[in-house]
Amino acid sequence: MSNSGFSDLVEKAKSHTHSFTLWPDQWRRCNLQNSLSWNTYAFSPASTGSIPEQPGIYAFLIQPNIVNNLNASYLIYIGKTERNLRVRFQEYLREVKNQSGRPKICFLLGSYDGYLSFSCAVVKSNTLSATLNALEKELLKVFIPPANDRIPAEVRRVVGAFR
Repeated sequence: MSNSGFSDLVEKAKSHTHSFTLWPDQWRRCNLQNSLSWNTYAFSPASTGSIPEQPGIYAFLIQPNIVNNLNASYLIYIGKTERNLRVRFQEYLREVKNQSGRPKICFLLGSYDGYLSFSCAVVKSNTLSATLNALEKELLKVFIPPANDRIPAEVRRVVGAFR
């Protein structure tokens, strides 16, 4: 392999390098006020009809699915929507094709075609906005997904100390 071929491979590998913080103390402190029932779908237009038409919380997972019975997932992003999860899913499908979308999200969604999953949980509450905000904040503190920019300050400060 030529030096330029090797350099190209190195650059390609760098573009798929993400920094994950695995923090068991945060996992133990997880305090979700709502029980969440998650369902996972391929991030593909074919999944659209299966996505719930209710508000909720969602996550993007990179799932290689290359070895039977080895459940490897990389949680990359967490979000919430007071609108319909299906509508939000469709917005992400459009964002992949829209070069003027959020750069980090466009890159991640476009880089893992065939390996990206959309997990979501319907949330029902009399105080939907407050409930979704609390759930999202808690999940961001616990998992610290690399594609989220709005990690709660108390976690961001500690994690930022070693990045």
